[in-house]
Amino acid sequence: MPEVSQSRSAIRAGSAVAAGLALIVYINSLPNGFMADDGQAIAFSAVAGPPSNWRAFLVTPAAVVLRGGTTGTYAPLTAWIFTVGHTMGDPPLLHHLFNIVCHIATSALLVPLAAATGLPALAAGLAGALFAVHPIHTEAVDHIASRGALLSGMFVVLALLLWRRQRSLLGGLAAVVVSALALLASEQALAVLILLPLADALGDGTAPRRERGSRVVLYAALLVIGAGYLMLRRAAYHSVGEPDQAALFQGNPAALLSPGLRIVTGLKTTALAVSKLFAPVRLSADYSYRQLVGVQSLAEPGALVGLFTGIAIAMLASALWARHRTAFFWTLFAVLTYGVVSNIPFTADAIFREDVLYLPSAGVCALVALAIGALADARSRELGAVVAAILVVAAGTLTVMRNPVWYDELRLAEATAATAPDSARAHRLLGTAYSDANRADDAIREFGRALGIYPGDKASLYNVGVILQRQDKRLEALTVFRRVTDLDPKYVPAWINIAAINNAETAFKPALDAAERAIAVRSDIPNAWVVKGHALRGMSKLPEARAAFEEALRLAPGQPEALLGLGATTIDLQDWTASASVFERLIKIAPVPDAYRGLVFSYRQGGHETEAANVAATAHQMFPNDEFFAPEPPQAQ
Repeated sequence: MPEVSQSRSAIRAGSAVAAGLALIVYINSLPNGFMADDGQAIAFSAVAGPPSNWRAFLVTPAAVVLRGGTTGTYAPLTAWIFTVGHTMGDPPLLHHLFNIVCHIATSALLVPLAAATGLPALAAGLAGALFAVHPIHTEAVDHIASRGALLSGMFVVLALLLWRRQRSLLGGLAAVVVSALALLASEQALAVLILLPLADALGDGTAPRRERGSRVVLYAALLVIGAGYLMLRRAAYHSVGEPDQAALFQGNPAALLSPGLRIVTGLKTTALAVSKLFAPVRLSADYSYRQLVGVQSLAEPGALVGLFTGIAIAMLASALWARHRTAFFWTLFAVLTYGVVSNIPFTADAIFREDVLYLPSAGVCALVALAIGALADARSRELGAVVAAILVVAAGTLTVMRNPVWYDELRLAEATAATAPDSARAHRLLGTAYSDANRADDAIREFGRALGIYPGDKASLYNVGVILQRQDKRLEALTVFRRVTDLDPKYVPAWINIAAINNAETAFKPALDAAERAIAVRSDIPNAWVVKGHALRGMSKLPEARAAFEEALRLAPGQPEALLGLGATTIDLQDWTASASVFERLIKIAPVPDAYRGLVFSYRQGGHETEAANVAATAHQMFPNDEFFAPEPPQAQ
């Protein structure tokens, strides 16, 4: 009993150390801001409405977390948590803190799980420490849009721990419920449906023996959970519709290959994954086309490396099954959790991303801890301790140095373009960051590089048009947007900007046509209704214009452009009560001169001179140089 007590104390200490290390190496990521994918993921999730609308988070497009315009990942729980953060105002600090807490919890839970699968207490503690500081986790922890990897990782580890430690049928069912949460957090957790039964097959005597009836119930529950998950996933993807083939190919060049070549490409990326897990250097936030390309022939070096990697893993697993069941389990843990997203069993939403290595790294860290433990037993404990300390310190240092790369979009974009120079998306990311920093020439240069790599990169072409539009080069911008719609007639932002430019040129009929094209594709985008409203107002179709602006406000109740357009239209209709109400709303959201000007005018026309004078006086204090709000000189007696 004293030995058991000491072992438990060591495990608890190991969990505490792992949790502390996770906090230490990631605390400098708290000041980081939002990346482009972060805003996209949160915005698409928030479309489902309030967090209480659970059904929308299960079977509608909101359940699919989008990353970079690809097919996305079915992750309703992750989307729901994004929406909860959105209702709290989306402070970046809160989102980053949540990610760090998830990583701390997973690091701490990995220690008792490793011990429950047969690792000695010290080796289990080392596995947790290595996992806590592994540099490959920086994308998962620092990138808010990668939260699904953290949540699924935490729940998979917890489910396995509950499964191994269960003392009753109720405990096993708790593991099944946690597995369901893991599945709802990320598709990568599908591996848990195999890992739980595999944990029973270890045969190392560390897990309680279950009666046959209990096993049947638990395995049946797993099957039900898996079948239900696949049905929900299918319904959600069906609601999304067919993916954009160009964006799909750019994010995952393996997606359009034949099954055989797709599998070989998956083996090729598996070799890359192994190298990143054991030597996490030259990390990158992007591996899309042409940084990585699909295998076109079995004679390619990448295909040969992939085939060799697959054979080597199979031989290693076979040898470990016969000689070391614990090492076998953790090898299969790493293989299965990566295999789900490797494009081997089915097409994934990306050819490769570093955040998908979050779970597999737990298996690698356990194997490394076992190896160091064996070294310590064979040579000396001091040597093992030195090797372990060097690995933890070196990995932790790399992680701390990598975190600031995710501080803002410009820093991340420059680092990504340097590490992925052949990626069109990396250059587009840098071009967007330069554009946001008002470095138009640099931005156009980077968008040109992206288009040189992948001429079908509509987003880069569209961004060039946006820059030209900002520079008031309307006709040039219109030509670029037309090229975008020629490439993709369903590219809604381009149609909206075409409508906006035509409105500015008083070409209201072409503007209306473009707005209608946008609405036909996506009727839920407020800006499409705004440009339609302006076109109808320009054509003196005032009731229709009013209806268009009201529809925009129904979709986005506080949108300033829609309020301003509706206010101007109600003035045209001489509905002074309505116009005053609209401008009162606008002032609360965007207290700009036009809002005050519209309210003063509406009050005066409606006969509310006192209110008009009060608002004008307030506006004069805010905008003293605007003559519209200047007090009238006193009349001579």
